[in-house]
Amino acid sequence: MAGASISEMILFIAALVVAASVAGTLTSEVAHVGDAISARSLDVADQVRSDVEVVSDPAVGVYNTSGDGNVTVYVRNTGSSTLPTGADGVDVLLDGRYRTDVRLTVVDGGDTWARGSVVRLDVPAPGLASGDHRLMLVVNEDEEVFRFRT
Repeated sequence: MAGASISEMILFIAALVVAASVAGTLTSEVAHVGDAISARSLDVADQVRSDVEVVSDPAVGVYNTSGDGNVTVYVRNTGSSTLPTGADGVDVLLDGRYRTDVRLTVVDGGDTWARGSVVRLDVPAPGLASGDHRLMLVVNEDEEVFRFRT
């Protein structure tokens, strides 16, 4: 009888050790998943705060309107955060080619691209061929595509 209760005690202790290790592993993994969800939600919140819309009319013409060979579009900040006005804050692709020589000018003359403000975006493109074109803007992971014809 004593031998049976000792073996039952050993099995009971072994079961407790296995259950404790499984519970510890599950608790640790749940904590990691929770941290990942929290980090991702902060990224999504930043993306939601950053939103822009191209307000130019492609039917009126956006190329070479002032004779300088630029593509000129007007972009409104429709998000809830202030956006950078430097060229490094906006990624521009014209017909699939990345452009670094862009200029942003706040239309109302302010220094910041606040919510509701409009900027004038000038992309030098001398000699742009006639036909259909595509301008893609990326601001804080918000992508806008503007199609126009020259």
